[in-house]
Amino acid sequence: MNFSELFRQSHQLCRFSPDGKYLASAIDYRLVVRDVETLQIHQLFSCLDAVQYIEWSSDSLFVLCGMFKRGIVQVWSLENPEWQCKVDEGSAGLCATRWAPDGRHILTTADFYLRITIWSLVTKSVSYIRYPKQCQKGLDFSDKGKYLALAERRDCKDFVSIFACDTWSLVRVSELKPLVPSNLESGSFSL
Repeated sequence: MNFSELFRQSHQLCRFSPDGKYLASAIDYRLVVRDVETLQIHQLFSCLDAVQYIEWSSDSLFVLCGMFKRGIVQVWSLENPEWQCKVDEGSAGLCATRWAPDGRHILTTADFYLRITIWSLVTKSVSYIRYPKQCQKGLDFSDKGKYLALAERRDCKDFVSIFACDTWSLVRVSELKPLVPSNLESGSFSL
C-alpha cells in the first residue's frame, strides 16, 4: 500500500468532485483543487475570507466556497480559472448555501432564516423565497431537479410549498395539520 504525503487543510474541508476527478480542500483563505490521479495542484484560488464550506456543482465544473462570517459565497470555474463570481447577502447575513441540481443556480439562506435567495450564474437574475422554516431538512429537490419542496412557517402555521426550478415560481402551497392521535380526540387517554 502506498501513501501520499500529508496535505494541509482547514476544518476538515475536503470534497471530491461528483465525477471523481478532483479533490477540493480549504486551507484558511485558499481553495486548493487537486487532480485525484496525480495529487498535483490543478487550480489554486484565493478567497476573500477563511472558507467555512465547500460544495461542487453537479457537473464538477464549478466549486463554491461559503464564508458565513462575512455573508459571502465565492464560486470558481475549473474550465475558466479567470472567471469568478461573488454572492453577497449583505446585512441579511448568511447561514447556509448549496447548489441547485442544475449546477447553475446557488441557494443562500439568510441569517435567522429570513429568506432563501436563488442566484443564477447564467442569467445573473435573483429570486427570493420568504418564510423558510428553520429545521434540519427544510428543503429538498425532486429526483430530476424539476421541483423544490420547502418547509415554511407563516403566521404561526407550517406549510410545504412546491416551486418549479426552471422559473423559481410557486406551484403549490399546502398547510400541514398537526397529527392528533384518535384517542385524544375523544377525550380519553390511557397508557
